[in-house]
This record gives sequence, C-alpha cells and structure tokens, in this order.
Amino acid sequence: MSPDPSQSPERQKPHPGPRSDVLRTPRRLMIAAGVTLLGLLLLILPIEWQHYHRTFNSPQPLTAWMANFSGETSLFFLWLILLPLVWRMKRVPEFELPPRGVLAWANAGTFFTRTVRERELAARAPHKGRWVLPAAMGLLGFLNTLAVGSRFGDLPPAFHDEYSYLFQAETFLQGRMTNPRFEPAPELFDQIHVLNLQPGHFVSRYFPGTGLWLTPFLAFGIPYFGYAVAQGIITGLVAALARDLAGNGACLIAGLLTAAMPGMMLFSNLLLAHHPGLIGLALFLWAFHRNIIQPQWSYAMAAGIGLACAMWCRPMTAFGIGLPYGIWFLAGQFRQRSGKHRLIQISAMGGPLLVGLLMLLPYNAATTGDPFLTPYQQYTQNYTPRHVYGFDNRVRGEAWIAEQAADGVELPVVENYDQWATNLTFSGALQNELNRIVSTGQWTLGIVPTLAALLFFLGIGHRDRPEWWLVPAAIFSLHLVHLPYWFDGIMHWHYVFEAAPLLALMFARDTQIVIRNSWKWHRPWLSAWWLGLPALGLLISYTTFEPFWQSTLSAGISEIRYAREKHDTFNQLIATIPETPAVVFIIPDPNDLHIDYVINGPTLDEPVLRAHRLADRFESPQLRELFPARRLYQFDVRTSELRELITAEAVEP
Repeated sequence: MSPDPSQSPERQKPHPGPRSDVLRTPRRLMIAAGVTLLGLLLLILPIEWQHYHRTFNSPQPLTAWMANFSGETSLFFLWLILLPLVWRMKRVPEFELPPRGVLAWANAGTFFTRTVRERELAARAPHKGRWVLPAAMGLLGFLNTLAVGSRFGDLPPAFHDEYSYLFQAETFLQGRMTNPRFEPAPELFDQIHVLNLQPGHFVSRYFPGTGLWLTPFLAFGIPYFGYAVAQGIITGLVAALARDLAGNGACLIAGLLTAAMPGMMLFSNLLLAHHPGLIGLALFLWAFHRNIIQPQWSYAMAAGIGLACAMWCRPMTAFGIGLPYGIWFLAGQFRQRSGKHRLIQISAMGGPLLVGLLMLLPYNAATTGDPFLTPYQQYTQNYTPRHVYGFDNRVRGEAWIAEQAADGVELPVVENYDQWATNLTFSGALQNELNRIVSTGQWTLGIVPTLAALLFFLGIGHRDRPEWWLVPAAIFSLHLVHLPYWFDGIMHWHYVFEAAPLLALMFARDTQIVIRNSWKWHRPWLSAWWLGLPALGLLISYTTFEPFWQSTLSAGISEIRYAREKHDTFNQLIATIPETPAVVFIIPDPNDLHIDYVINGPTLDEPVLRAHRLADRFESPQLRELFPARRLYQFDVRTSELRELITAEAVEP
C-alpha cells in the first residue's frame, strides 16, 4: 500500500516560511535605526530650531509657539522626544501582550515555498481564508472613497482631463472610436484635451484604457462609483501582495494605509487615468512577485496583462514602474538552464504586452490616421507644442511652431494653455523633483513617516529576500522618467502618484521587522511608537486642530471643490435658458484661464451646446447661418453676463 503523502515527514514538518528576514543581526538593526533617526533629525531640527528661536525671543512665547507650530514637523519633534522614554519602557514579565498567537498570526500567510516537494504540497493544499483579509481591506478602501466622495455632493468634474476621459467613454459607449466633428466651423468646438483636427477625428487625446474602464459605469450614470470600485480592487491587491511577501500583519498594515492615504482618497474621486492604470499595476506587482516565489506561466501572464492594461492608461508610468521589474525578469530568465522554461516565461509575460501594443495600432490609425502616431502625440504637436516632454521644452516647441509656419502650416495652438509652460532646465527639474518628493509625503503617510519608512527600509537590507529591492527601485524609476517634464503635477505630485501603494508596502515591511524585534528585545512599546508615526500623519490628514494644523485632506477637497463649484454654477446658469435647442458662445476671462467652459459631448447634440466666441472670425449673421435651428446666446465669463446674441441687422434703426 502506497503511503499517504499527507502523512509524509515533509507534510508533517512545519512550513519553515521565509528565512528570517524579520531579524538580521542586532548590528544591522541598529544601523538601520541610527540612519533613520539621523535622517529624521536632519529634517526636523533645522525647522524646529527656527520655531523655538522665534518662540523664546517673542514677548508672548506661548502665542508664538502656537502660531509657528507645524503639524508636519513640530508634532513629530515632540514624538521623537518621547523615543528615549519609550526605549526604557520594558514589558512587565507576568503581563504578555500581544499573545504569542497574535504574533504567530501576523507572521503567517506568506506565499513562500523552497523545495519542489513543498511547492507541490502547497499547490494541493486548500487556502481557505487566504483572500478574506485582503478582501476586507479592499472593502475598507471602497467605503472610504465613498465617504470622501460624499463631501463633493453631486458637483460635476473639476479638471479638463476628466471631461476628456468622459468624452472618450461616451464615444465608446456609442460603439465608436471617433466622432464626426462640426465641419462648417470645427474651431468653434475646440475642447481642451480633445483632438479636432480633421474630418471624422473628433476624439479624446488620451490612451483608451481609462475610457474603457469608465464606459460600463457611465452607462449606468455612476462614473464616480467606478473609481470607488477601482480603489477597492487596488487596496485588496496591495494587501494581498503584502501578505504574500510578509504575512498577515503586513497585509493589514499595507491595506489600512492604502485605504486611508489622503492622496489616494482624493484621486479616487477624480475621473483621471491614475486609478484604472493602478489596477493594472497592482495586478502586475502581485502576479510578478508570486512568479518570483513560485514561477508559473499563469502568474507571468497575469503580470503581463496587468502591465499592458496600465500601459493603455498611463504608458510612461507603466514603463517607469515596470523598468526595474523587467530588468530583474530578463536577467533571471537568462540565468535559467532550461530553454523551454525560459521560452514559456518570456512568452507568457511578454505576449500580453506585445498584444497590447499591437492593439494600439488600429486605435491610433482610427483616431489620427497614422498607426504609429498616438492622439496624445498629435495633440501635443498641434495644440500645446511647448508642453513637449524633455528639457528646453519651450525652446523646442517654439522652434517647431516656427518650422511649421515656414512650411505654410498654421498650428491651432491653444495659446493661453500652451504659454503656461515654463522652459525646463536641469535646476528647474530638480526643483520639480523636490516638490514631488515633499508632496508625496504630504499626500501619503506624512513627510516624516515617509522618510522614516524609506530610510529604515534601505538601512535594514534584504540580502535573503532581494526581490524587496524592486519596490524602492520602482519608486526611483517612476520619479526618474518624469524628471524631464516641465510641470511638477496636479497637487505637485500626480506624475508620481502610483508610488503611494509602494510606500505602503515598504512601511508594512518595516513594521513587521520593528514589531518582531521589539518584542524579542522585551521593548514592546517601540512597536507602538513606530506605528504612531503614520497614525500622526493620518491624524493631520483627516483632522483640523486650530491653531496647530489644518486637515490636508480638507485642503485638497477645497481645492477640487472650488473648480467643481465653478463648473456647477455655469451648468445651473445655462439650465435657465428658456428656449432650447441653443448654443452659448463663451468669452473667456483673460485673468482666469484655468477653467474652460467649452465642454460638449462627442455627438454635439445636447440641448445646449457650448462654443467659443470667435468674434474676429464669425460675426453674428454668420453664426445664425451656421445654427439656424438653435437660439444663440453669449456668455462673458469675466462679468458672468448671459444674454441672447442678436444680429447686427436687428439693432439697426
């Protein structure tokens, strides 16, 4: 009778799990802690020195202390002062918390196999409950997005980009890739981030992934709900990845942070490409790391599909995050002895990427007429040449405009928007990068907790789990590929937004090491102090405590709400037009060019259309001829005056 494999010695032996990456040596841990503390002090002390210098030289020290208090540094300075006291606080021998079972649970659940036999047994073994905790974290992210979104009410979108993505989704919803434009005078309906250059090519400039994600939700009239779903999926996948790499405790920490970061909450209430793209990136990261631990063609293919989906939303971001992973993957494949295994892995991961690229060719051809010219490129070349990627963007853009003019081509440049670009120099790029780094801290864990997470992560080393180095490498690569761009981003960070869940992973890894070793050293209060860092960061993000700090999240909501309310006010104004169909010709305010109200659907058949008032090209009688079946109105943004547009003949005596 053959032996039962479930009763074999291998099966009975407890799973060894990852070799203890939670405890190196005391020396390595002390180096990491020392580097972290030194970095925090170098950041905080110069700021707090000035704070207390002003305080003690003021006739009213208490008032001066409160007036100069900074939640980003002063609060953490006080927290750092507590550290020596926390270090001296030891556990009472007869009072053991948390129980051993809690620590065992926190370190359990990793997706880690070391021998062929263990892999076979792990594949057969049921994993009941493996997805319960990640699913719970995903639900939390989903609900938090809805809660933050409720503070916007029913206000319309804020940014031109959002309207372009809605334009794209509406196009797809009608079963088309492009739309016919208004041929008699197409320039009247030029719209920010929408191509309107040739017949039959009235289309969003953006890549199609975001529009495809939005389409089903837009069909039910709930586009923002789609982004709450996206936040839930992202949070769940990040939590699942943390569980695979470091166990249940890391899963809990990474999930909670991803679900609570104020920047994640704000962008999950904006109809932008970040969240649809981040779904693909989260799938890529989860599947790629599983494929490292236990190579399978299915994991490799899932990773390729995720990266391809991200590429269809934000290609530069997908490239930035995918670059270190791609180098790691190819280097690993060429170390393989089996040519068959190498071929399967490369085909499984590279196949979806190749298919994704090939599928963009017919989309490009339909939208620009050239399979190798994307709508994004064509829009930049024609409407905003000074926004071109790279250094000396204004110089190169103006040279391009002059070159086209010499060839007799007059580009339809959006002057007000295009002139906004500054000429990028190396020093300007460094300043942008500093803005992105600081804002990343503010919109994620807080500046001090983010720095602490990064320094401790780099200081601890990961020699027995080198795949952990891919996480900071992806963050660095993402920042690097966006360095040669003149704009630092929406809220000074949106180009590097996708680093946020990677920071949550890093902090979760750090927390695992801190908790395990602080309890081993009988100094459990160190764990509480460490967890207090993101807790204070989120406290500042979600609460206002006058006069000490203002809520970061509330400040972001107010900034977005301002633009939404302006759009809503205009929408309500044109809703008062007594007779439709109509066209409203809009005269912009030269002192406020950040909001353009010329926003229409792709079919140009709404009851009230919005158009540019191009008085130097079209007089009132000509407009009457162009729109014989519509009432004509004029709106002056500067004066907020809406009046009916009458012909010159009507006012003659």
